[in-house]
Amino acid sequence: MLKAYNNEKNKVFLSRVRHTGLLPLLMVALVSVSVEAHLPEYFGRKYVRVIDTQPEAPCESGGRAGREEANALKDSLDDALLDSGAYNPSLADPIGELGKLYAALCNHPAALNANRNALQIVRVNEGLLSPAQIPYLYALADSYQAIGDFRSAQQSMRSVFRVHGMGKGLLDEAALRDSLAYFARARAIFIDPRSRGEMSLFFEAFKDNEDMLDVQLERGELDYTSRAALSLSHLRNLYLLLGTDFVVASSLGGDATNPAVDFMQRSQTLTYGKGRVLLEELIEAAEEQPALTRARLYLRLGNWQQWNAKWGQSCDSYASAWEMASGDDGLPLRKQLSNPAVLPEDSGLWKSLLDPQIAVKANIVAGFRVSDRGDISRVDAVVQGEGSSGLAARVARWLRDSHARPAIVDGVCVDGELRGRQYRLLD
Repeated sequence: MLKAYNNEKNKVFLSRVRHTGLLPLLMVALVSVSVEAHLPEYFGRKYVRVIDTQPEAPCESGGRAGREEANALKDSLDDALLDSGAYNPSLADPIGELGKLYAALCNHPAALNANRNALQIVRVNEGLLSPAQIPYLYALADSYQAIGDFRSAQQSMRSVFRVHGMGKGLLDEAALRDSLAYFARARAIFIDPRSRGEMSLFFEAFKDNEDMLDVQLERGELDYTSRAALSLSHLRNLYLLLGTDFVVASSLGGDATNPAVDFMQRSQTLTYGKGRVLLEELIEAAEEQPALTRARLYLRLGNWQQWNAKWGQSCDSYASAWEMASGDDGLPLRKQLSNPAVLPEDSGLWKSLLDPQIAVKANIVAGFRVSDRGDISRVDAVVQGEGSSGLAARVARWLRDSHARPAIVDGVCVDGELRGRQYRLLD
C-alpha cells in the first residue's frame, strides 16, 4: 500500500514538473548529483589501505657478481654479432637474458637497449605479429615504467594485445592472460601518482577492454571463466571512470583539450547502468556455477549499488550474497560480510599503489564507525611514525567522505566498527 501511495505521489510530482517546463532541468540535476557524488574519489587514489602483498624483489645496482655476469655475456654476444650478423635468430634469447641481467642491476637504459635489439631480431625473422616477441615486450614495459616513461610502458603492453589480434580473434589462455595484464597495467599507470594520469592512455585501454568483451560475447564461444575475467576487469575500469574528476585530472595532466576527456565526462552519466547490467548478466550466466561463485557476484553487485548510493538495492544484493554463502565453504565470505568495508572493496583496483617505489607521506592508523547505510563517522586517525597530525586529519576527512559497505549479519545491513586499519598516504 505504501509503495503504491509513493508511486502515485511521484506521478503527480512528475506531472507538475512537466507542465512547468522544469523536467529537463531536473534530469540534468539528477545526473549531476549521481556523477558529482563520486568526484573526486580519494580512497585508492590519494591513500590506500595496507594489505598483505607479495611485492617483487627490487633491483640492486651494487651487485658485483651480477655486473661481472652481465659484462661476460655482453662480451660473448659482441663476438657472436661480429661472426653471424645482427639479425641471427639464435641471438634473440641470449640478448633477452642480457636485458634481464641489466634490469636486475637497475640499469634500465641498458635493459631497454638489449630488449629492443631482441625484439628487432624476432620481428625481422618472424614478422611483426610473432608471439615470440611477447617476453621482450613485457620486459620493455617493466623497464619503461621503472624510469617513469609510462606512455611507452603502456604502448609496449598494447603491442602484446595487438599480437593477439586486439581481442577479436580466438580467445585462448595466452590471449586472455596477456589481455588482462594489459588492462591491469593501464589502470595501475592511470592511478600511479608518478604518472600524469593521461586521459588518452586510460581511454584507449578502456575502449580495448570494452570492445574485446563485446566481440567475444558476440562470437558466442566465451566460457564463463573468461567472461567473468573480462567483465570484472571492465567493472574496475568503470569504477575508475566514475571516480575521476576529469576536469581536474586533465588540467593536471596537460591534456584538457583531448577529445577523450569530453568522451569520458559524458560517459560518466551512463556508467552506473553499464556496471549494473554487466553484473546482472554475469550473475545470469553463472546459473550453473557453484553457489559461492554467485554469492561473490552478488557482493560485487551490492558494492556497485552501494558505491552509487542505491542503499535499498545494495542491502537486497548483500542479503542474496549472505544466503548463498552457506555451508563451510561460505564461512570466509560471511566473515568478510560481517565486517564493514571502505569501497571499492576490490583490492585489485588499488593494490598497485603499495609498490615500495611509490613515495609515502605518512602511515596512518584509523578506526571508525560505519552505519547501516554505509555512512562513516567517529573517525579516529593518528600518524604512525613520522608526520604531522594534519596528515592524519586529512585522511580522517577523506574517510568520512568515502563510500562504505555496512556490516551484513544474518543477511541484514547493520552498524559496524573497524579499528586499527592501516593506511598509506601517498605523496
